[in-house]
Amino acid sequence: MPQALKVSELAKYLSTVISNNVPQLWVRGEVSNLRIQQNKNVFFTLKDEESKISCVIMNYSEAQGAVKNLSDGLEILLYGNVSYYKKEGSISFFVESVLLLGEGILKQKFEQLRQKLEAEGFFDKARKRKIPEYPEWVGVVTSPTGAAIHDILNVTNRRFGSVNIIVFPAAVQGDGAAHEVARSIKVANKYAGHLLDVLIVGRGGGSIEDLWCFNEEPVARAIFHSKVPVISAVGHEIDYTIADYVADMRAPTPSAAAELVVKDRNQLTDYVRNLSFRAEQLVNTRIDQFRMILDNKGGPALKRIFMTSLSDISMHLSNLMHRFDSVYQSKIRQWTHQIGLYREKIETLNPTKILERGYSITYRVDNNGERNTLRASKDTKAGDNLLTILSSGEVKSRVEE
Repeated sequence: MPQALKVSELAKYLSTVISNNVPQLWVRGEVSNLRIQQNKNVFFTLKDEESKISCVIMNYSEAQGAVKNLSDGLEILLYGNVSYYKKEGSISFFVESVLLLGEGILKQKFEQLRQKLEAEGFFDKARKRKIPEYPEWVGVVTSPTGAAIHDILNVTNRRFGSVNIIVFPAAVQGDGAAHEVARSIKVANKYAGHLLDVLIVGRGGGSIEDLWCFNEEPVARAIFHSKVPVISAVGHEIDYTIADYVADMRAPTPSAAAELVVKDRNQLTDYVRNLSFRAEQLVNTRIDQFRMILDNKGGPALKRIFMTSLSDISMHLSNLMHRFDSVYQSKIRQWTHQIGLYREKIETLNPTKILERGYSITYRVDNNGERNTLRASKDTKAGDNLLTILSSGEVKSRVEE
C-alpha cells in the first residue's frame, strides 16, 4: 500500500505552503454577493471574467473610507493576504486595504458631499418651498440645444400653450458644466418675484459621469440659495443626484417636471366649472335655510315680505352668477390673447431660435473652464481657447494670431 497523507495533513501542508510562499499583495476585481454579518465582518466575492475568490474584511464597525462604500458591481483594488481554511478546504483573501476604481470613486465623492450638505441643513424639509400651482413664467436651466428643453416645450404646448418658458443656457456635461449651471441659476434669480415663478434645473438621461455636474457643490449651493422654487429634473429615474436632495421638488425626467408645473387645459376648465357649481349650490342652500326659518317662526305677513325679498335676492344672485361666468370667459380669452403676444416676443428672443437662423455664440474659455461671451475680436489674444455654440453642436478653436 503506497504511503498516503491524511486529509488533515494535506490541509496543514497546503496552509503552510500558502502562508510561507504567497506574500501580501494587491488584487483587482468586481464585488459580488456582498453581505455584512451583524455589523462585524464583511464577506463578498471578488471576481473577473474567468475566476473568483472569497474575501473577508474583519471589524467592519471600525472601518473607515472606501470600505463603507462597497456595493455589488463596484470595481476595486484590495490589499491583503491569502489564507487556506483547513476545516472547509477553501482559500480566502483577508483584506487590509480597499481602493475604489471607476464609478466607485464617484460614489465615494457623492457620499462625502451628501453627508457634508446634510449636516449643514441643505436637505431639511422645513426649508422646502411650495411649487406655485399655476405659474405663468417658468425658467429652465439646461442646454439650449439638448433633448431636455425640447421635451419640456412639447409637454407645455400640449397641456397649456400659454405658459411662458425662459431658457437660461448652460452646459450640462463635461468640464466646467457645474459652474455654468450654478451661474445660470444665479442669473435666473435676478428675475425672482416679477418675471419668474418656478425654475426647472436638469438634463436628459446618461451615465453617472454624464450627470456628474448635478452632484457637485456649486450647483447644490446655487439651488439652496435660490429665491425661486426649484424643481430638479435630471433624467435618471432610479438614482438620486445631490441636486435632487437640495431642490424643493424632484422630477424623474424633464418631461415629468413640465407636467408638474403646467396644468392640463381641460383640468383647469373642469376646476373652474366645479367652483361655479359649488358657489351656486352654496347660495341655494342658504336660501332654503331662510325659507325653513320663515316657515317655522314667521307670521304670514312677515313670510310674504321675506319670500318676496328672497325671490328678488335669488334672481339677483342668478344674474350675478351669469355675469360672472360671462366676464370670466371674456377675461380668459383676453388673457390667452395677451399671453400669446408675450410668447411670440419671447420666441423671437429665444437663444435656440436665434441659433437656428444661422447665428452662433462664441465664448472665450479660461484655464478653469469659465466661459466669457466674446463680443469683439479685440477681446482675444494669441493662445486663447474659444468655444462656438451652433444650432447643432459645438466647435472648439484656438486663436493663432
